[in-house]
Amino acid sequence: MIHIVTDSTVQLTPEEIEQNHIEIIPLQVSFEGKTFEDNVDITREEFSNMLLDDESEFPKTSQPALGQFINTFSSIMEKDPNGTIICLDLAPVLSGTVETANSAAQQVEGDIRVIDSETTDRGLGLEVLEAARLVKEGKTPDEIVAAVETCRQKIKTFVFIKSFDYLVKGGRASRAIGFISSLIKLNVVLEVKDGKLEFYAKCRGAKKLRKVRDELVQEIIDNPNTTEVGLSCVDSTEDAEEIKAKINEVRPDINVLIRLTSPIIMTHVGPGGFSIIFNK
Repeated sequence: MIHIVTDSTVQLTPEEIEQNHIEIIPLQVSFEGKTFEDNVDITREEFSNMLLDDESEFPKTSQPALGQFINTFSSIMEKDPNGTIICLDLAPVLSGTVETANSAAQQVEGDIRVIDSETTDRGLGLEVLEAARLVKEGKTPDEIVAAVETCRQKIKTFVFIKSFDYLVKGGRASRAIGFISSLIKLNVVLEVKDGKLEFYAKCRGAKKLRKVRDELVQEIIDNPNTTEVGLSCVDSTEDAEEIKAKINEVRPDINVLIRLTSPIIMTHVGPGGFSIIFNK
């Protein structure tokens, strides 16, 4: 049997997790002197509200402990010694989770394949769902790994950031870039491409940011191959609801999922941030 494991930055509905028997390992976030496991002892709504409190300290994230992966892998392999584990995790540019998963795989006996998704959130979710679909079709582990790599090339991820402070403090952007962006009050759009964070657009003010957003929405509408869109938010879903309405007015066939992102991604993106993720 083939078992699918991923980390808690994945964007999946509870129904998708249950129906596909996905095992999720939680990442951790430290806030106000306490450490929380993502979606275990803190919800996304609770963390979003904490993040919006201006008097709160800056949160810190950490990947799952090596022992969590070892315990999860060991538990699965003990129940199914001849089985295979396919573990998909978020991009290393955002976390060292893939490295931890690889280290754990080397310490547990069995066929364990660790995949760098080169993305996160709904992008990671789409890769996980593709793997789960192929498991149900009876594909081999090699076939599934190859298909996931193909799927990855068809996923586009854009992150809208209204303050660089969180990326800088979280160590995901250089302090020089953060300082410059704060001086000239830039809003930025980053693209997660080939596992890296790259500038897609630099916007002086909300009007330009909205223009970039609308251009991406039009790209989605115009592409007949696009069937899935993920709109993930740090706090308000107002922009996401507007985007969904525009897409489904023209393309009711596209499944548009709106949800809060994980606390780990909230910590990097900061208040007001959101992402547009779609297949092409």
